[in-house]
Amino acid sequence: MLRVNAARREVPPPSIVSGNIVTMDPARPRAEAIAIRDGRIACVGSREAAAAAAGRRAARLHFEGGAIVPGLIDSHNHMLWTAVQRRLIDLSGCRSIDQVLARVRERAERSPPDAWLVSGTGWHVESLHEKRYPTRQELDSVAGGRPVYLPRVGHAAAVNSAALRLAGIDRDTPDPAGGRIGRDATGEPTGLLLEPPAFDLVGDRVPPLSAAQRRDALAQIQADYHAAGLTGVIDPGLAPEDLGIYQQLWSEGRLTVRTVSMPLAQTHDDPEQLMAELGAWGVRTGFGDEWLRLGGLKVYLDGGASLGTALMREPYPDERCQCGIQVTHTAVFHRIVEFCARTGWSLGVHAVGGKAIDIALEVFDDVHRRHPIDALRFSLIHAYLWPTPQNIAAARRLGVAVATQASMQYRFAPLLIRRFGEALVGRATPVRSWLDGGIRVGGGSDSPITPFEPLLGIWHAVTRFVDEIGTAVGTDEAISVGEALDMYTRGSAWLSFADQERGMLRPGFAGDWVALSEDPFEVPALSLRDLRVRATCVGGELVYRAA
Repeated sequence: MLRVNAARREVPPPSIVSGNIVTMDPARPRAEAIAIRDGRIACVGSREAAAAAAGRRAARLHFEGGAIVPGLIDSHNHMLWTAVQRRLIDLSGCRSIDQVLARVRERAERSPPDAWLVSGTGWHVESLHEKRYPTRQELDSVAGGRPVYLPRVGHAAAVNSAALRLAGIDRDTPDPAGGRIGRDATGEPTGLLLEPPAFDLVGDRVPPLSAAQRRDALAQIQADYHAAGLTGVIDPGLAPEDLGIYQQLWSEGRLTVRTVSMPLAQTHDDPEQLMAELGAWGVRTGFGDEWLRLGGLKVYLDGGASLGTALMREPYPDERCQCGIQVTHTAVFHRIVEFCARTGWSLGVHAVGGKAIDIALEVFDDVHRRHPIDALRFSLIHAYLWPTPQNIAAARRLGVAVATQASMQYRFAPLLIRRFGEALVGRATPVRSWLDGGIRVGGGSDSPITPFEPLLGIWHAVTRFVDEIGTAVGTDEAISVGEALDMYTRGSAWLSFADQERGMLRPGFAGDWVALSEDPFEVPALSLRDLRVRATCVGGELVYRAA
């Protein structure tokens, strides 16, 4: 649980930043300069006005050409998870099962006989030539008897025989509620485990990195985030020990990426126990300060589209009578929504498929009649497989926002086209429809599922271009440069409960800015992802400057 302590953080000296200032403030879209004092913007306007506000001793930074924009915020970024996976087997560049096996063998050869062989999660089956997971027998052949656990994107894991044995999984083990154990034609487990209730049976047995190792990994990765232009994230789905790691870094004054932490609701455990524990915390959404703040709860309602576990209204075209997985049963989900609405917690719901979106909004609507939710900033996370106009209207009426990830459409479109066809996939990730429907939308990456660089997300939201197939997919859902930049500034600030202090360059707001090599409003759309970050500032402190 977060405790109130004064983080050891020095106040940076005053500064004046001048150049082509893009404020994202509708009241004053452009300016020549900003002045920052005590970590806050003191003036936005001319160079003379900024100099007068900052004082004679202020540091001066001038950027010729390019543009200076508000600090970019990722509304859905597993920063701790991304950091930790860099300490594990990296499968992200693998393009075949043989390459996966080679990397597991390499780690096995330099590991003790009883060590677990564990990968990071940022790898994709659709990137492999075989378009499938390695089997337990294939993993057995390179592990030397060691247990293997290869989790992928938060919804699946490939494991070997030793790992299955340690978890007590065999042909007689039933599928856990909300999960699935992959089986061959004879009923034997294949080594594929789908959704947390299934893969946690193995994952919970993996010895974790120490808290100190995880804290150091988190501290180190912040430099990479700043180099990408990120000044803030919402980190969703954190366990209590994860919150403790963030708190420790914060208390040491080393948390430089402003973070909104979302505790994960483990809905396959007793929901009544979950709600009792949250009630005992004595804090809820909004607790914290400008560097570390408690966000809403995160709940998984379904799985993922690339895995065939997103909850759909109709069966998957290539799997008769298979509509996906509902990870949290509706009755349990209803009790959690009621608890949040009644006690003042916000809530972010992982809902990928149309049926999951339907269920989430139907339950929200029912609870709203007794305990209004429109002031609590509930959100749908992902929500990209075909929300209906009725869904969009309901979200607007209930004040529900959407945390979207354009880079997921970029990454998974080729796989989804093979499954659903290009016309349907073109309507996925319908950012244009959400915005036209009056919905607040925050831009994000879901890192480590896709790269955390926000310029990639901005580029794809504008162009809808997919390199792997060499064309744009669903240009009717493309948005303008201004709208895309707004998602990663004002939209994500609103989801961060920080819209009165971040997301714009305005007097009184945090001194968070990013200097870009070109003005995003002046370059060809297809060149947006080629923009370079020249400098990043958080709270008036320069945290990155390109060499």
